[in-house]
Amino acid sequence: MRGLRSHPFAARWNHNTHYFPLLASRIPATTDRVLDVGCGDGTFCRFVTRDERRVVGVDIDASALPAESAGVQYVIASAEALPFADGTFGAVTMTMVLHHVEAEHALAEAARVLAPGSVLLILGYGRYGGWRDAPHEVRDVLTHRLVSRRMRAWDPPTARAEPSGTWSQARATARDALPGSRYRRLAMWRYLVEWPKARQSDGTGPA
Repeated sequence: MRGLRSHPFAARWNHNTHYFPLLASRIPATTDRVLDVGCGDGTFCRFVTRDERRVVGVDIDASALPAESAGVQYVIASAEALPFADGTFGAVTMTMVLHHVEAEHALAEAARVLAPGSVLLILGYGRYGGWRDAPHEVRDVLTHRLVSRRMRAWDPPTARAEPSGTWSQARATARDALPGSRYRRLAMWRYLVEWPKARQSDGTGPA
């Protein structure tokens, strides 16, 4: 909590941008091509671009896409039909996308365009599913109240939708579509899924 004022998105803070540094930290430093699916206004794309890295942002809502900037290209496309060749990207990210689309199809497409030995990162959320979610819900509420006292929420110009699936269903979807993926529940109503795509040469994912 003490470092919130120095957060990279202190001026554009919400429950998603709060975790952008975590998401960015899971992209290997050597990654030279990143795809952000459902990029909206391109906030995350600009955050992870580097001199030696190209970032492509995809969104189906043309009105949300900004003008292209150094190192970042934006493409109008659906998460279920990505217009890229197999194995194009060294990392693929998705923030609050799966509850807007056919999750299984979107995950299959993300996996397809991901190069072997690379990583797929998903930040999302789910619907309250009963007593098993209660401890997380308490933590979410308390953390939100503490953090929101120090941060002014920023509301991005992107479409919103409530999840139809519960947290456990979101976890099951990731497990079934991405065998070997790691699911982690985060505070303030978010989860992180990390999936290393197997290397073709030896059948193992990255360390």
